[in-house]
Amino acid sequence: MTTTTAATQTCPFTNPQTLFTDLKHQRDRFSIEYSPALNAHIVTKYNEILSILSESETFTSKHATVPPFPPPIKHLSANHNPDHDRLRVAVSGFFIPRKLERFRPLMGELAHGLVNGLVGDGQVDIKSAFALPLPLKLIVAIAGLDRNRWEWIGRCLALFGGITARQGDENESIETQVQDVLDLHDYIQERNYDRRDDLISYIWDQRDSGVQMTDFEHLSMIPGLLLAGHETTTSVLSMGLSHLLHNAIEELLRYESAITGMFRLVQKETKVGAYTLNPGDRVFLAYSSGSRDESIFECPEKLQLQRNFSTQHLGFGRGIHACLGAPLARLLLKVEFGILRERLPNLRHATPYEDIVYEKVGPSRGVERVLVAWDPPKDPWVRTLQVETASSKQNTSAGRETIQAVVEQLSFLAEEILEVTLSSKSVTLMPPWEPGSHIDILSEHGYRQYSLCSDPEDRGHWKISILREDTGSGGSKWFHENLRKGAEVTVRTPRNHFRVKKSNRYVFIAGGIGITPLKPMLAQAKRQGTSYSLIYLGRSRETMAYLDELARNHPVDIWAGDEGNRFDLEGFAREQDETVQVYCCGPERLLSSLEEACKLNPLIELHVERFQGLSSQFFLPNRSFDVVLNRSGRTMTVDPERTLLETLNANGCGIMSTCSKGTCGTCEVSVLEGIPEHRDTVLSLEEKGENRVMMPCVSRSASERLVLDLW
Repeated sequence: MTTTTAATQTCPFTNPQTLFTDLKHQRDRFSIEYSPALNAHIVTKYNEILSILSESETFTSKHATVPPFPPPIKHLSANHNPDHDRLRVAVSGFFIPRKLERFRPLMGELAHGLVNGLVGDGQVDIKSAFALPLPLKLIVAIAGLDRNRWEWIGRCLALFGGITARQGDENESIETQVQDVLDLHDYIQERNYDRRDDLISYIWDQRDSGVQMTDFEHLSMIPGLLLAGHETTTSVLSMGLSHLLHNAIEELLRYESAITGMFRLVQKETKVGAYTLNPGDRVFLAYSSGSRDESIFECPEKLQLQRNFSTQHLGFGRGIHACLGAPLARLLLKVEFGILRERLPNLRHATPYEDIVYEKVGPSRGVERVLVAWDPPKDPWVRTLQVETASSKQNTSAGRETIQAVVEQLSFLAEEILEVTLSSKSVTLMPPWEPGSHIDILSEHGYRQYSLCSDPEDRGHWKISILREDTGSGGSKWFHENLRKGAEVTVRTPRNHFRVKKSNRYVFIAGGIGITPLKPMLAQAKRQGTSYSLIYLGRSRETMAYLDELARNHPVDIWAGDEGNRFDLEGFAREQDETVQVYCCGPERLLSSLEEACKLNPLIELHVERFQGLSSQFFLPNRSFDVVLNRSGRTMTVDPERTLLETLNANGCGIMSTCSKGTCGTCEVSVLEGIPEHRDTVLSLEEKGENRVMMPCVSRSASERLVLDLW
């Protein structure tokens, strides 16, 4: 004990075995001291860590988290805003827990396959034989790389700080290392033309949808995501299994996470507590210390598997740089622990827990090896478990069917609006669709979405209308300049998140090109004999498509801005004296103003369609609303100064959250009634339009009441 104490006092943060003693020693002193071992000021208190994470302009991650060598391939965590948010949007939706569930069979297949190879041995280093290869194999498959080359990919990752050692000559040529990176780049480029249900294809889809990203940034992201995807679960499983054998996943993540902390670089003079930091200072945010802060967690030095997390631990960090792959790691750890418990009876330490050696203190934490033993089954048939292969299920992506279409006709309807008539190249009938549907059509700049505006009963043709936007991302301009009659184009089959609900009365409001999804709805309402009307707004009649056709066939009220007319949205909302379904598509200022106006009248059920994300400038001011937990019947009020997540967890819901910024998807809850105000950057526009789920860490309610599928 004397030796340990002395080491702690004279050489803190040099001995990985005493890391938590060192952190507690500094935490108890309420100080932010400089550590030569980490070349940074160590921040150990939970609230101070959160404060720094929320001040990204003062404490930047840029140049603070990436070493100068290996080559400058950057993790997401190494990017500062606005680059970080721009790039994270391209991948965050892929890691929503609900969507990751489709990979559970693959996890089981890979885990059982590894156990089949070791179950008869009775003793093994669980890290090298299971905890390391399983996450690496999984993330390689999920990313869309060649599963048979997982070891080679692991060696590639070693170039960027990965934990898989490169075998062979220590002086391996730079040419060979560079070639490995180029080979990885080739895989990414190939997936652009062979889309599947994998991460690389998902990023390509996001680029097609308008997310700005260079090829180099795309290449740079993949190694970082692969590293994050397998290192965390490898270390947590190795260390967590040690604790479980020595003595639930969230408690393991709090008690000893694979992330010790992260560096930040001070941009301007600031104070943390009573300590002054200057520009250029490096700080180390000790997440592991914050998760053991006595002022936040009860009995933090004890491993309590039944702990109720009303306060979120820092096992995966917090804020915009929280671990993107946290939902994947949580799911894989559950599968791993379950299979080890099932397949390795009487699992135990083969060497004393005290003899386990930890790796060097740094941002990551792990053990060198964990030797475990179990009672091997005597029956050889029990040793090899046959599992259904999930491999074939990962090759294609549901909902991404493409067809080759032919341009049959091109017509200019109004200023800068081109109507395109398409037919199938290979079949007589086009796929069916309903009013509100859109298709994705491929341009030189990637896929672009356009609403179908023809007659759904005409299965021989589709029609879309394209507004030329010279200041846009290039897709509409390319279509205007390059589409020709007889040209072949690639389109994705229709999707619909703007469906028409049955009603006795409709009002349709179109702003400019927003008429396109509403046009088939008008025709449907007319055929059904339902009461309906159209309010059509535009800059001038010359810019308004289908004007004569609509005036001839439907009850329409036209408002052209250059005629001095301005439609009164608030007056419209006040005048509605019976239940009505209102459907609106148009520019954001119209949608946001109409949403605000319709809140005044509970008889209006409003549906809007957006093709751009909602900017924070359009968020409503925070206000109180009620939330009902459907399973228990409990009702609670969310005050303006509290988040929905805070309110739910204060009432015992125990919903986990990693980022608390709406960027990771961990806290997703199901919505049964009401209209959420989506403020996250994870859900797609389709998912936000459906209003079936929400992220309670940032999102609120646009209605007076939400009903959630919770106890």
